[in-house]
Amino acid sequence: MNWYFCKRSNKRFDQVINEIVDRFEEKMKKQHYISHKTMLNILNDLSPFKYIYLYGFVLVFFTPLMFGNYFSDFTGITPFAQSMELASGRIRLLSDVTVLYFIMIFIAITAAYFLKGLSFEVVREFKLAARNSDKLNHEVGENPKRSIFITASLLIAINLGWIWFFGFTSAGNSKVMRSYLEGTETFIIMAIFLGFLANFYLLIYALLMMEGRKHVIF
Repeated sequence: MNWYFCKRSNKRFDQVINEIVDRFEEKMKKQHYISHKTMLNILNDLSPFKYIYLYGFVLVFFTPLMFGNYFSDFTGITPFAQSMELASGRIRLLSDVTVLYFIMIFIAITAAYFLKGLSFEVVREFKLAARNSDKLNHEVGENPKRSIFITASLLIAINLGWIWFFGFTSAGNSKVMRSYLEGTETFIIMAIFLGFLANFYLLIYALLMMEGRKHVIF
């Protein structure tokens, strides 16, 4: 008798557990989160062609490295490149084209966002994420839209600061830069490469926050 009762109780307990698991899985299916995939969707949404800006960067970055020997006498376009007295022609060319290319895509992407906006599919991702039950709960009197705007503006300011410093200053002849230029060029090449990618990431993330601000998903 006891054996039968225990077996029946265990079976009922298993049913309860399975129901809880099923409800949790169903809830998770309904949840929608903003992720790096959303950032990629924003980028493609604001691009004339899919991944065109990334393909363009590969072309812009590696062309000076492959054909830099033909520009040994290149003195630079921007004040920063011109001030790098110890840099080779290809490093000056690489610095110039990277900064100028970022300026171009910065203007193109931000103009597309503010003038055209995002597609219905991408906006829908934000609207679904705004319905999540586990999104941040803000305190009474707190203004999340202002906080998000300040953070996004700070990211844009970092972009503009990078453009200003590596494009329109004479810091290329500073003691720090001269010490790096006296060594191997590999560090300078990697610094330019990572600097572009970091600022490109911050630009898209800033736009993600600007869009998230409309729906208060953070």
